[in-house]
Amino acid sequence: YYRAGQDGKQLSRPYNFPLTGIGIKKYYDSDDSWDEGGRTTFKPHPEIRYADVLLWYAEALNEIEDGATYSFPSYNNQGVITVSRNTSQMSEAFRQVRFRAGLPDLSQQVYNDRNSFRRALKRERQIELFLESARYFDLRRWKDAGGSENEEGKPLMGLDVSKTSVEEGENGNQRQAFYDNKKAIPMKKVFMQKMYLWPIPQSEMDKNKNLVQNPGW
Repeated sequence: YYRAGQDGKQLSRPYNFPLTGIGIKKYYDSDDSWDEGGRTTFKPHPEIRYADVLLWYAEALNEIEDGATYSFPSYNNQGVITVSRNTSQMSEAFRQVRFRAGLPDLSQQVYNDRNSFRRALKRERQIELFLESARYFDLRRWKDAGGSENEEGKPLMGLDVSKTSVEEGENGNQRQAFYDNKKAIPMKKVFMQKMYLWPIPQSEMDKNKNLVQNPGW
């Protein structure tokens, strides 16, 4: 996805290549083709993945206060389920996601520390559910979107798509320069505190005068 070719000719059309220079092949099929008829193959889309359920469960257990225990009827009302912050149950769920990718389980020290496991779980969700429309909602429910140290407060980074064989003189050098030169992408990012909640539509506010608009809207 770098600008190659002679005399400034681009391999990628200006309106097609990604601004970051990073292409994604998740959900990609070898029969998909943009230039040959613009066709894509049918791909079943899972509404809920088991990996997501496992990560939900491990996260929920981690957030239970130490010493607290909760009991509730089973789904078929044939028994009672009791839950607490049980590190062995957290590991049983969490490690299944990692083992599938050939990765080892976390250390017991990480499971024992609530904050350490929370950081590990957030990272795992970012990787496992990449491009599955989970990140947007995760950042907001964790309140991790705002601030200069958080994701939405940092510039969008990418590779230097402006590199050309004309500038470098040799295609091999250009290709390496493309990968070596990370830079901020000129795309404006805006996040304000009010964006943690969506605005209530004015049409709904008009129907019910008792409604109160979300803060900031």
